[in-house]
Amino acid sequence: MISAEFRFETPKTVAEALAVLEAHAGECKVLAGGMTLLPMMTLNLLQPSVLVSLNHIPELSGIEESEDVVRLGAMLRHEAVHDSSVVRVRAPLVSLAAGSIGDVQVRNRGTIGGSLAHAEPAADYPCATATLEARFRLDSQSQHRWLSAGEFFVDVMTTALAPDELLTQVEIPVSSPGAGCAHMRLRRVEGAFPIVVASSIVEPGYRRARLGLGGVGARPIVLDVTDELRDGLAPAALAKIGDRAHAAADGALDDLNASSTYRREMARVYSQRAVRAAVSNMHTNSGEVPK
Repeated sequence: MISAEFRFETPKTVAEALAVLEAHAGECKVLAGGMTLLPMMTLNLLQPSVLVSLNHIPELSGIEESEDVVRLGAMLRHEAVHDSSVVRVRAPLVSLAAGSIGDVQVRNRGTIGGSLAHAEPAADYPCATATLEARFRLDSQSQHRWLSAGEFFVDVMTTALAPDELLTQVEIPVSSPGAGCAHMRLRRVEGAFPIVVASSIVEPGYRRARLGLGGVGARPIVLDVTDELRDGLAPAALAKIGDRAHAAADGALDDLNASSTYRREMARVYSQRAVRAAVSNMHTNSGEVPK
């Protein structure tokens, strides 16, 4: 099929892009990597009258760091996120998530902002960023605002972005030195979206532990599992974590890829695997998940 005709805009600054969004609010779509948008347009599932490309705005591809946070520009390609030494050392869970997305072509073209704005429930970034308590900067011509993951993700492929807003930055809290992390995913076909995703980060001494689940509901599910690990990693602790993940996945998605029952059971299995791997990786903060 062939996409319907549209007007193509190539702003060179964020201000120019926001001006186009303001002028054509509700009529246009934003083009980042195009990994999802262009196929949907070709299939006539979307027919925007204006397409705004962000591919000529250098300010959206930067990485900023401070003592407490790392800020990633929305147009950073997945491979750039994965390869960044700053991200690998200071936010290794995000590096792991970026490195497991799709295939090599998708990783070299797709962007972190595009993936997050698309809000596919089984995508890697929503689960990882929610687990890390990331914040998202949304800009319009009149203001900018920061939203937590819980505020940003609204429903299946739905976010809090207004028609005249642009996701410009993702703010990731710096992981504690020595924290262990893991990003696990269940998928049947290489390059396809996972059926279930599990992210985990555990701080040294088990002083704090978080678990994120993706693919089981409309939005990422995040559990604080610090209490379960207060006496260390043991079979009983993992069993409790699995039970909590299974319960949290009540009402899991049911589609052609997997039934709700199967997703709930896999949430149990992959939550345990992610926490176990994060604990194994504790103290190294290397960004490498044990096999």
